[in-house]
Amino acid sequence: MSNDNVVIILLAGGIGTRIKRKISKQMIKYNNLTILEINIINLSKNLKNIPIQIVTNDKDFIEVYKICNKYNLLAPVLGGNERHKSTYNALKSIENINPKYVLIHDVARPIISSEVIKKLFSYTKQEVFCVAPVLKISDSIRKISNNTLKSITSKNDKVLVQTPQLCNYKILKNTIKNTNIKFEDETSLFLHNSMQVIAIEGDPLTLKITYEKDLNLLEPHLTANYNNYITKIGSGFDIHRFDNSKNLRKNFIVLGGIKIKASKPLIGHSDSDVLLHAITDSILGVINKGDIGNFFPPSDNKWKNADSSIFLKYASKLLENEQGIINNIDAIIVCEKPKIIDYSKEMKKNIAKILNINEQKISIKGKTSESIGFIGREEGIAAMVSTAIQIKNINL
Repeated sequence: MSNDNVVIILLAGGIGTRIKRKISKQMIKYNNLTILEINIINLSKNLKNIPIQIVTNDKDFIEVYKICNKYNLLAPVLGGNERHKSTYNALKSIENINPKYVLIHDVARPIISSEVIKKLFSYTKQEVFCVAPVLKISDSIRKISNNTLKSITSKNDKVLVQTPQLCNYKILKNTIKNTNIKFEDETSLFLHNSMQVIAIEGDPLTLKITYEKDLNLLEPHLTANYNNYITKIGSGFDIHRFDNSKNLRKNFIVLGGIKIKASKPLIGHSDSDVLLHAITDSILGVINKGDIGNFFPPSDNKWKNADSSIFLKYASKLLENEQGIINNIDAIIVCEKPKIIDYSKEMKKNIAKILNINEQKISIKGKTSESIGFIGREEGIAAMVSTAIQIKNINL
């Protein structure tokens, strides 16, 4: 759906003080996407090639500017200390476009119905002041004071008003300019000035995020259901033998990125960290990028004695580019020595830091081979890893 006479205005200037977060509610992330981006994506699914003007605040301006560049939107503008001032700033910023209508939406309502958009746009071919989605009220309504119900109010002629709201651009801009009264939304402004507002049926899922419990209600729709994410499992395995030569220059091994005292070092082109190598391969497996040798071949002297955290960070960056999110890492280190339980906590902390994830997502277990085979003879160490990752389903 497209229309040369419409500009979308996304109001993202608030900071959401009723949600006890350090960041603005529109910058809260689900599946590595901010709520603001979820709005943009959901609108863009239905509205093609329509300019989007975002109104933001000082705190988020730089981040919002980057988002606008990412999605090829109009440059953001700063909002005012009231909603109608923020709306007016947006209206002023698009004077060069001079559309017939604007579609104004609160980013605190990230779930946007395709059917509602379709109904709103059917009015762009007509001459209207304002069109807004509404919900009929099912519950009884009472007036309250000091936590006490005071009087009855009929619900028969009452509705709840949502966004997005389709508004006549010139009339809205001039009306806001000539009033000093605060209005909750555009419909109240038009009604105050005796202009007709048309109601269409809204969508209960277009819930406004005001409190933490609202986020909880919408979370299933802000994650897998709307972003088409699935969980994939990647496997990694690595093994290195001990150096049994007499010319030993190291008396330690590296596991999980930490140095552990040992009588003999492990032999390998890099630092021989079997655990980080196995985790790296497990991540590369999920995103179908081959194995660690594709990017860091042992034939390249550049990687001789290299810190294996370099390899894991690189795999993590590739995963980030695919918008993947690590659910958990389950690792087993097989060796007779050292005793893994003595070092697993420090390993988890270090790996969590490298991957920028919560260390509670990481499990590291140590197993011996009961003196069987080359590991049992203390000739080497092996690591096996399974990593569960939430990632977009490319088959959809």
